[in-house]
Amino acid sequence: MSTATQGRQREYRVRDHLIKHGWEFVMRAAASKGAADLLMGHEEWGAALIQVGTPNKNLGPADRTRFLRAAHITCALPIVARADRTGIRYAIVHDGIPSDWEPWTPNNERR
Repeated sequence: MSTATQGRQREYRVRDHLIKHGWEFVMRAAASKGAADLLMGHEEWGAALIQVGTPNKNLGPADRTRFLRAAHITCALPIVARADRTGIRYAIVHDGIPSDWEPWTPNNERR
């Protein structure tokens, strides 16, 4: 199975998981052409830009800046979703180091 096929499968798993938690699918940026892989929406919490990857997915400084800028101008939550065979872990991305990113779940309440 190609890397692209594996990446697409991870994106679909994340999309389906979020849909089960009340989020609506808006769009997918195929072939990593955008700042984010998925755009999801929630009636109460608004938009979320999702960057999907493997458990060790970290955005480099330039990709992180691009991703956070896109989230800012669209008023979206900047979320990284790390998916593997055991499940999906989410975190809110900020400009600090990835180990400091705050864990997030699809049913988090707005603070």
